[in-house]
Amino acid sequence: MQGKDRLEKFIIENREAFDASEPKEDNWTRIESQLNFESQPVSKPNVGWYWKAAVFLLLGAVGYLLIDRYEVQPTNDLEASNVEKFRELETFYTSLIANKKERLESELDSEVATVNLKVEMQELDDIYADLKELFLESQPSEQVMERLIHLLRQKLRVMDGQLEIIEREKLPESMQEELMDSSI
Repeated sequence: MQGKDRLEKFIIENREAFDASEPKEDNWTRIESQLNFESQPVSKPNVGWYWKAAVFLLLGAVGYLLIDRYEVQPTNDLEASNVEKFRELETFYTSLIANKKERLESELDSEVATVNLKVEMQELDDIYADLKELFLESQPSEQVMERLIHLLRQKLRVMDGQLEIIEREKLPESMQEELMDSSI
């Protein structure tokens, strides 16, 4: 640090001498002679490499598009298998729902409970119909199929819940009280 302070002090004290000094003329001629402007050849870019690279990129893009096009067909097979799988699952769950619906209709006495159940079932049916239309017409993917199956299962849960309530009401009051105490 001390050496730097001395240099700085020297520069400040001799500033006028530095500003007044001009470099010698022969310094610039010596620097220019060492640069050798004439001895460096000007190189032209090799245009052939650009054409080769462009052709290579074009072939790569065409190859990618062709491969992508041929991979779409197995997807269509997958979509067809999803539709077939969905139809089988839908048949299974629809039969379960129909059986539970018959049981509910035979055991439901209250008009209010019947109306509430029908409203809830109608909401699920509306959502299911919209999603099923989307699935069958444009997007037979695994995720949409899972959502449809989930809605069918939800419908079964609602019906099971209603049947459970009906079964509880059939029990004697002492057992109903025990069930209420145990559920709390």
